Amino acid sequence: MNPAAPKQPWRVRSLGAAVPEEFEAWRPPTVAPAPRRTARRRRPDPVRSGPIWGRIADAEIEDVARQAAERRAARFAARQGFLGRVRVSAPRKPRSLDAWVEVSKPVKLLAAALITTSAAAVVLFALPWLKVQRVEVVGASVISKQLLLAEAGGRWGESTFLLDAPAMTRSLLAQPWVEKASVQVRWPGTLVFSVTPLPAVLVYQQGSSQRVLAASGAVLGPVPTIPPGTLPLLVDQRAIKAAAAGAVALPGRLTQALVALQRVFPATYGVGVTRYLVTSIGALEIVASAGWTADLGLVLTSSQISSIGPKLEALRTLAGQVNLKTGGVKNIYLEDPSQVAVTY
Repeated sequence: MNPAAPKQPWRVRSLGAAVPEEFEAWRPPTVAPAPRRTARRRRPDPVRSGPIWGRIADAEIEDVARQAAERRAARFAARQGFLGRVRVSAPRKPRSLDAWVEVSKPVKLLAAALITTSAAAVVLFALPWLKVQRVEVVGASVISKQLLLAEAGGRWGESTFLLDAPAMTRSLLAQPWVEKASVQVRWPGTLVFSVTPLPAVLVYQQGSSQRVLAASGAVLGPVPTIPPGTLPLLVDQRAIKAAAAGAVALPGRLTQALVALQRVFPATYGVGVTRYLVTSIGALEIVASAGWTADLGLVLTSSQISSIGPKLEALRTLAGQVNLKTGGVKNIYLEDPSQVAVTY
């Protein structure tokens, strides 16, 4: 118990007001200190929660502080037990962080540059204006822009950073109707195709529809405005589906052979070729300007196309024996070159 403080005379300041004399001798009442008693340590009331408001006696402050410390220690132990470990020191830094600190500065800069470049590439690939949105064709194309893009190996909406222009050019050059081609990327989202188709060498007729073919046998489209007789005519009587533009309608070897035969036929046999005819069974017939027809047999397979040469040699031998310029000859059968038959 602290000793009682010495009494000091009580001074009253009137603050300018008049104070009666009976109040001059007034003193505040003194409170006798409570006797100190020993009490057993009490457990905190589990029912009662929240802070205890009010003044704590001087004799109980030490016990209350000890109880509070024990409660904090119990809560800390319960929390550490729930996490599965008891930490007695400050948390350690991850080993990966220590390894990163030991890395040299150039390596850190290189790693930062790689991460930045990768992030920028991801962002650029995702941007809509850096994708294929437009296709331009320079020159002439026998197919639509959409089909041209598909034949080149591209697709709408593909990132222009991922396009391989040389590979797309090779894909176009592999098409049977293309003579020259190149592909360029015009940023941000335009593809430019420079295409030159093969020249027309043959007029191909199915029913009443006429189209021109390239030397590869590919369909180039409708017959252009050319003088009649400039290109040889082939009439196909087979019941097959019409080939689309850019597709192969006739074997390339057969097409080239017919075009070459058109040039040498007058000098070799003395007459020209009016037209070629592929019958319903696939046999090739040559209609000469003199009025006769030469039947060369089937020409559907590669071996059958190769047999056209020996058959024409047999026709040349026949031209030395028979006057093919006259109108008396009607049909010449060349299916078997060793046994040529002629009807008048």
